[in-house]
Amino acid sequence: MARKSCLLAVLTLLGGLSFALRGHAQAPANPATGTATTEAESDVLPGLPHPPDAPQSLLLQPAAAAPFSCAPLPGPYFERDPLLDPPETGLPGWAVGVDLAIVGPHVKNRLTDTVQVDGRPPDTLHLPSADLDWTVSPRVELGYRLPSGFGEFAIAYREMASDGSASVAGPDGAADLRSRLDVNIGDLDYISREWSLWPDWGMKWWFGLRLANVYFDSHETEPFAAAAAGSGIFDRQTSNHYLGGGPHYGLELTRQWKATGLSLVARLDGALLLGRVQQNFLEVSTTAGPGGGLVSGVTHQSNPQAVPMLNAFLGVNWNPPRFPKLLFSAGYEYEYWWEVGRLSTTLSRGEFSDQGVMLRASFNF
Repeated sequence: MARKSCLLAVLTLLGGLSFALRGHAQAPANPATGTATTEAESDVLPGLPHPPDAPQSLLLQPAAAAPFSCAPLPGPYFERDPLLDPPETGLPGWAVGVDLAIVGPHVKNRLTDTVQVDGRPPDTLHLPSADLDWTVSPRVELGYRLPSGFGEFAIAYREMASDGSASVAGPDGAADLRSRLDVNIGDLDYISREWSLWPDWGMKWWFGLRLANVYFDSHETEPFAAAAAGSGIFDRQTSNHYLGGGPHYGLELTRQWKATGLSLVARLDGALLLGRVQQNFLEVSTTAGPGGGLVSGVTHQSNPQAVPMLNAFLGVNWNPPRFPKLLFSAGYEYEYWWEVGRLSTTLSRGEFSDQGVMLRASFNF
């Protein structure tokens, strides 16, 4: 009887344990509703990706990924904008401008060096410059203006040439002196305009590269007979040649009266060129050499040189209200080139300047 009671107690204990395990395996009841909590409701990190319950087969093709695309731009670029492209800035597109500067150039010729002709003692050669004639210096510019206030690019070429002659006192009497100046300039610039500084005021600035070629000389000739009876030298010449390139920059301010199309304009244009100076000093004697030609002596000097230059303009612009594609300018211009004939190894120096009236006309295509 005791054995049966013990067996019955063991079975009762096993049955209670089995019931407790089944109750624990079931989902707990939601205290608010009294129902069981689902797997989605028990997710402690909602919204995050979950790995699949079983790995996919390696034989299945992967699902196609969604194509990548950027968010749309806030607005159009390189399209004309009435706020960023006011009439004062010029119409977007191609533009051409022609400058005609009526100037009087002046050369400060301090070129000097020693020259030896055959077996004669060395001579110190220095010639003055004759007054150069007034000349017309043209400049042609071709540019393209971008819309939406992105600025413009321009390429330009300028040329200036002048000469002059005078009668001077040479070592053996009266002599003829002739001087020349020849300047060639090329520019490649980026230009930007601004019309929001002050009411009715505008600003334009540019930065780029400049390449310049400058040549000037003086040539003195005496009568052959007078030179043969005196110093023995009848022909003398000094010349300077500079070729260089470097940064080009400038700033222009305008004050407008829109009803008339007129505006006051002030402009500064400068460059700092890095290049080389080459100078030649020549004397020709009245003595014939072994081959029958006249004996001469030449001294050649060369060294690298930095040349700063500055151009200032003050005048008026006129933009006809009925023809906004046209722009006319007129005013006074002054320009100076420093150290363009400087030799660091000697006392030889040379500079030049020009000033006069500048007229300009530009047209937008």
